[in-house]
Amino acid sequence: MRTRAQKQHDALATALSVAARSGELPTLGGAAPTLVVSVRAADLAAGTGYAHLDGTDQPVPIGVARHTACDGVVQRVLMDDHGRIVSIGTLDRVFNHHQRKAITLRDGGCIIPGCHIPAAWCEIHHVTDHALGGPTHTDNGVLLCWHHHRTLNTNGWNIRIQHGTPHVRGPSWCDPSGHWRPTTTSPTRLHDRINQRQRLVDLT
Repeated sequence: MRTRAQKQHDALATALSVAARSGELPTLGGAAPTLVVSVRAADLAAGTGYAHLDGTDQPVPIGVARHTACDGVVQRVLMDDHGRIVSIGTLDRVFNHHQRKAITLRDGGCIIPGCHIPAAWCEIHHVTDHALGGPTHTDNGVLLCWHHHRTLNTNGWNIRIQHGTPHVRGPSWCDPSGHWRPTTTSPTRLHDRINQRQRLVDLT
């Protein structure tokens, strides 16, 4: 259970994320303000070690780098042992606005049961991590609020895509059966599901 301070922190982080995506903020050098994270590629892949944020001397957990990379564009800057920049490459892993609209229509909001964060305040999570070959495709993206996205590796929730639709499996404290369940937070899908249930009732 999150404390009041944690909930306030998550709300502020969500508001900042929404503002950053709005396209209405000032630019720096022609680009939106960017969070720069420095991390060894081997550490990021292995999930070990630390990352470094621009402007602070204190290292941060590797999970911060993973979460930042999950919802942003990754620019790889390769340096040699002397610090010389050898190459610069950009890996576009962000879902575009057309994909986001489609995923929003399908998911409706954060897909974790009981979470009522609306789609506009959600991030899109790669179900199969991009670093592991997961494509930036609607069949591999789901809506998660900032809190559930940030804690997905530790909160016990599991997500998969089956036939193009998200399914979730809750932690044991929430769902001891361990069953996979389709998510139905989209108003259209909820309406269809209600109609389907009503037809079954009418048949009986």
